Amino acid sequence: MTTDQHNTPPPLPDVGSLVRDTWNGRIGVVMDRVGGRVALRPQGGGVEWFALPGDLEAVALSEGLSQPVREANARSRGGHR
Repeated sequence: MTTDQHNTPPPLPDVGSLVRDTWNGRIGVVMDRVGGRVALRPQGGGVEWFALPGDLEAVALSEGLSQPVREANARSRGGHR
């Protein structure tokens, strides 16, 4: 009998890691890991959301730092690009 690697769940990211939720494109900080899901929060604070580990990818710190700037710019323009 061989081990089927396709049934292996993706690894859970470490708490404090910066990740992108590929399902919605948002970048967040891992706050907790609960029941096979990952709780994320926007870097600047805000409402947490849950994601599946398979939908997450690591983000470079430099990329994560630019998101709050983009969001602040969008707010200052009234949400328009």
